Amino acid sequence: MEQYWQQMRDMGFTEEAIAQYRQQMEQAIAHNNDWSAQMNMFAENIKQFNQMFSGDDADVSDTEEPLRVILNPHTRLDAAQQWAVACGADIAFVNRQFLNDVTTGSDKYDCREQLSEWWDIDSTEELQEMIAWLQDSGHRIEYDIIWQAINAVSMKESKAFLREYIATNELEEAVVMERLRNTRDALELFREKKLIDKDLQPDMLIWDFGRIINLSRAGYDAGYITYEQALEYIMWGEPQIRRTYTSWRHLSLSYQFARCVWNGIEMGSFETLYNNMEHLLVAPDSPWKVLAFNNTRQFPNAM
Repeated sequence: MEQYWQQMRDMGFTEEAIAQYRQQMEQAIAHNNDWSAQMNMFAENIKQFNQMFSGDDADVSDTEEPLRVILNPHTRLDAAQQWAVACGADIAFVNRQFLNDVTTGSDKYDCREQLSEWWDIDSTEELQEMIAWLQDSGHRIEYDIIWQAINAVSMKESKAFLREYIATNELEEAVVMERLRNTRDALELFREKKLIDKDLQPDMLIWDFGRIINLSRAGYDAGYITYEQALEYIMWGEPQIRRTYTSWRHLSLSYQFARCVWNGIEMGSFETLYNNMEHLLVAPDSPWKVLAFNNTRQFPNAM
C-alpha cells in the first residue's frame, strides 16, 4: 500500500488528499473481513478515483443545447498559438470554453472550483507539479506497457506480463487489470466502428498533452500562473503533437480512445465526444476547420 501512496505523491497529489483517500479505503476494509470482497471494493474505489483525478471533464453527456463553437473575438494569439490551443478542443468544447485563446472564458472562482474538484489543485505549486508530471510521464508510460501486454497471445498471458512488470501488490493489480480490460474493450469498439485500422496502435500522447493545455488555461484563469507561463506550457508540446498525429480527426480519436482506457467505456459519453468531433471538423468557424493540421509526415495506418 505504501508504494501506491508514493505513486500518488509522485503524481502531485497533496498529503491531505492522500490521507483522505487512505482513510476512506481503511474504513472500507474495517467493515469487511473478506479479502476477495475487499479487492472488489478496492477496484471500484480506484475506478472512481481515476475518474475523479484523471483531469478529464466532470460530465461528458449529451445535452439539449445546440452545438456551438465559442471564440474570443479579442484573442491576442497568432495562428500557431491558436493551433496549439485547439489541440485541447475535445474537452474545451464540452466545457463550452473559448477554442482560440489562453483564457477559457470562465471566471476565476469557477476555474478554481474545477481545478480543486477534478484535479485536487488549489495552488500554483500543485498546478506546476501536476503539469510537470504530465510532461515527464503522465499516463502514457503505463499505457505503453499495457499495450505490450495486450499483444500477448491470450488475456491470461497479458495478465501475467502486467503482474511481472507493473503490479507489485494486490491493489496495483486490480487497477492495472481494469485498464487492461478497458484497453481491450476500447480496441473492440473502435475497430467495430472502423475508427482505427486493425494494425494501428492508438497513441496516448494527446491524453497527457491535451490536459496540459487545458490545465494551463484553467490555471491562468484561476490566477495561479501568468498569461505568459500558461502560453509557454500550451506551446511546449506543439512540436511533438505535430510529429505524432496526421490530422485533427486522428488527434481527436486518439484522445477519445485514451479516455475509454482510463475511464472505461460509457456509450453516452463516447457518442457525445464523437459527435462533437464531427461538428468541429466541419463547422465553418471551428479552429479544426480554419487551421490546417499541416502535418506532411505520412503514416501508412493513420486514423
